[in-house]
Amino acid sequence: MTLSELRTGIESLNVPYREVADRLSMDDPEAYARVLDVLNIWHEALSQDYEFLSTYEESVLQDRKSIEDHNNVVEQLGTALGRLDSKNIVIWSGYLLSSLHKYVAKAGRMALDKAGRYEGEEQKAEALKARDDRRKTLLLETRIDQAELSQHLRAAVNHAKTTVQQVEAAAVSAQTAAGFVSGAKLAERFENLSKDHLKTAHTFRLLTVGGVALGVIGTFFLAFLPGFSHAEATTTGDAILRVSLLGAVLGLATYFGRQAAYHRDLGTWARTIKEQLLTFDGYVEPLKDQDLRDHLRAAFAARVFGSSPESKEDSGVTLSSSFMSELLAAAGKSGANATKP
Repeated sequence: MTLSELRTGIESLNVPYREVADRLSMDDPEAYARVLDVLNIWHEALSQDYEFLSTYEESVLQDRKSIEDHNNVVEQLGTALGRLDSKNIVIWSGYLLSSLHKYVAKAGRMALDKAGRYEGEEQKAEALKARDDRRKTLLLETRIDQAELSQHLRAAVNHAKTTVQQVEAAAVSAQTAAGFVSGAKLAERFENLSKDHLKTAHTFRLLTVGGVALGVIGTFFLAFLPGFSHAEATTTGDAILRVSLLGAVLGLATYFGRQAAYHRDLGTWARTIKEQLLTFDGYVEPLKDQDLRDHLRAAFAARVFGSSPESKEDSGVTLSSSFMSELLAAAGKSGANATKP
């Protein structure tokens, strides 16, 4: 079996390749470059410049099994091209190039042996021809090696790109997960803060009710039961003392009432922040304007991490501010536009 006898099988790949070349170059440039390299090298090996290869009959394709294997590779590659099966195109192209590499390598060794034999017999012309054949086989082997290296390089670059994409996706997922976790922790902290302040507000509320009740009862005894502290008529000093005591009790009740209102406001504020933390991401998700989303997040962060109602200083950006109102109005419009078909 000589190399020229394989021409029919190789040329049969031209038709399916031309039919899919454009689509393959767009869908999978790696597979397209691979099969193009292989076919070009095979056509070069079958050209007149390498016609001498067919004279080396002792090749890896001379036995029946090698011939059948070669024909099967050609058939499988043609089928893969017809189906645009990128993976098998790369695989069978590799087998086809490998068979040519083996053939050329063995032909080169035989040419070198032949050159040495001719030189020993002082047949200079024949020795020179054999060495020229050897040189050509080395050039073709180099071309095949370069094609193999190019394939490995393309595969490595593609793998690197895929790895980078996976790493970036993993980083985004980790960042998102961290955001959810930190957001959940923050919401939990505000929930606990709300519970603590509302519980304290309830305690002060009870103390206020008790103080008011004590003040009402004290007023009754002071106003309607003169001489309650002793049997004689109430003196001016007794009246002053009782009024002072009543004022102290009512003042204390007033203080308790203010504390109850203070802690109630803090508890309500913390509970509101918790609800907004849980719903904010869902609210801004439909918005397409990244600048608007960034402004909303900045304003919301100023509200969450700004001054609490207990602070007498500037409380920062709040939902009632004109800036936040404008942002919310713009967000509403953006969200409405995003929902339109």
